[in-house]
Amino acid sequence: MDQPSPVPDTEISLTFVKGLEVLRAFENGQTDMTVADIARLVGHTRAATRRLVRTLESLGYVRSIDQRYRLTARALKLGLGFLQSRSIGHLVGPVLRTESIVIGESISLALLDADEAIYVFHNPADKSAEMSGHTIGSSMSLARTATGQAICAFLPATRQQTILATSGLSETEAAYVAKNLEDVPAQGFALRDVSPQSDLLALGVPAFNVNGQIAGALSIVFPTSRYSMTQIQKDLVPHLQRCATYLVSAL
Repeated sequence: MDQPSPVPDTEISLTFVKGLEVLRAFENGQTDMTVADIARLVGHTRAATRRLVRTLESLGYVRSIDQRYRLTARALKLGLGFLQSRSIGHLVGPVLRTESIVIGESISLALLDADEAIYVFHNPADKSAEMSGHTIGSSMSLARTATGQAICAFLPATRQQTILATSGLSETEAAYVAKNLEDVPAQGFALRDVSPQSDLLALGVPAFNVNGQIAGALSIVFPTSRYSMTQIQKDLVPHLQRCATYLVSAL
């Protein structure tokens, strides 16, 4: 996945676009919202937003509890077609499970989508392992995460500049990330703190499609003290790179 293909304005349904914007308003932990909350997020009038929300409610994609709306399980079907058409579970699952057992770490796959990355598969090392706050379908910054930087490093320079300029990073932070992006192709991975408050590191390794274009990244998250840099380079990166090689046909 990459940038959306350009379509003439005369062939675009603005009402449909607005409906999708309402659905996307529920991303990033936004739940149980009023019509006013949704209208504020999408930038439409309350009246227009109410019609869109009520339409989605009639179709079963949202439901109302005390005038607050939340997505229903039916919304999952919107992404299921993609996972099935690309055989994500069938092709990706066995590869990630095998390598996850070998290294004893949970492995995730995220794919490039416009100017963000979206998680599409996660294989936990054990039943208690989680995705460090992310779930399948959640998106992440190409500038602020190891997964994103492993992808962003292989995008054209002008696009990298646009991503950094719109990332919300300070000028100093953006310059630091830009330097990191220069190093990723040579070292083969990106490494970054999950957050300033945590003692977790995220490791991202780029994944390419059959045409040699960047398609996504594989990642693992682990405590800062678990591995030395030498161990990361010798014990973890090669396994993720092997995963990426096996997954070329699926990306």
